[in-house]
Amino acid sequence: MQEKTIAGKPGSSKKSLDEKTTYRFGNRSFVVEPVFRQDGPDTLGSILLRLMKSESEAK
Repeated sequence: MQEKTIAGKPGSSKKSLDEKTTYRFGNRSFVVEPVFRQDGPDTLGSILLRLMKSESEAK
């Protein structure tokens, strides 16, 4: 499992899109497990754009 801090420095030297990653922000930790399908119709950029748009419309 990889670990990232606020500065974005990885806690381990392994970098794989198939591994769980833990992000720490202050006193909170978020474990991210990849579910992105490489052969799917959406790109990572289009998914992020859709998430940002839905977040801005929710407010």
